[in-house]
Amino acid sequence: MLRRTFTNILLACAACAIPPLAGAQAPSNAPLRLIVPFAPGGAVDQTARTLGNTLGERLGQAVVVENKPGASGSIGAGELRRSKPDGHTLMLALDSQAVNHLIVKNLPFDTFKDFDYLSLLVTTPQVLVVRNELPVRDLDQLVAYLKAHPGTAYGSAGTASAGHVNSAQLSIIKGLQTTHAPYKGAGPLLADLLGGHIDFAFAGLSVMLPQIQAGKVRALAVSSPARSRQLPSVPAMNELIPGFEFPTWIGLVAPAGLPPAVRAKILQALQDTMRDPQVSARFAENAFDIVNSTPEAFTARVHKDSALMADLVKRGVVGTD
Repeated sequence: MLRRTFTNILLACAACAIPPLAGAQAPSNAPLRLIVPFAPGGAVDQTARTLGNTLGERLGQAVVVENKPGASGSIGAGELRRSKPDGHTLMLALDSQAVNHLIVKNLPFDTFKDFDYLSLLVTTPQVLVVRNELPVRDLDQLVAYLKAHPGTAYGSAGTASAGHVNSAQLSIIKGLQTTHAPYKGAGPLLADLLGGHIDFAFAGLSVMLPQIQAGKVRALAVSSPARSRQLPSVPAMNELIPGFEFPTWIGLVAPAGLPPAVRAKILQALQDTMRDPQVSARFAENAFDIVNSTPEAFTARVHKDSALMADLVKRGVVGTD
């Protein structure tokens, strides 16, 4: 009887101990939410679809892509900020992530304290495109047209995106007066460009390349340091305006405070994914250049771009919302 009583006591203690242990750690195979803070069809969405399945295989988790567009990516970033730092919610950030704090009021997060910048994954050149009906064939003709038609509308994937920055810099250098039309991603921008609602745009080559190849829009220049291998006959902006270079970048971001073991697991899976031959081939086909940076290098790029936008805001070229 004493033995049975002692055994029952041990079992009861064990039963009491199980719930706290189970609740302290989420199942490693729970689905991973991958937030895309822009509408479907843009470069960030393309990146999510390219790496999602392979990243999930490396982590042993299903990857569920969630589009949360709005406020140049700030809606999705706010969703990430509210998520638990347990490795089950990540976000693909566009370059606007680095500068939204300068132009969007009342953000519900601190750009530099509330996120863990894991890796700058890819870049894609910005390409300057015009609608086919616009009577211009090169950058000089576009500048002449814009000076003759002040207020001409251009689009971007969002306020403070690379497309906005490039157009703002062009306006400074050439003394242009244009009207900015921000969108919730490159997909809606493209629809309006094809529909004639805007006249030109800097946008990611990964999105515009099929339209250029199909003859639906006209490419005038790319914002990479040299010409793109996909468009060898199109000049680099650097050839036309020395030092003009600002590509689109996309990186993986987590909420601040990831446990070290979880962070290490994600970083290793990410490295393996970006080195996968099939993933690399898909990125190359879509005009992406793989960077796969360290967290330190990614964080440094965020600070660098923030400083550039601060200068544009100070000049009054980019306003605040």
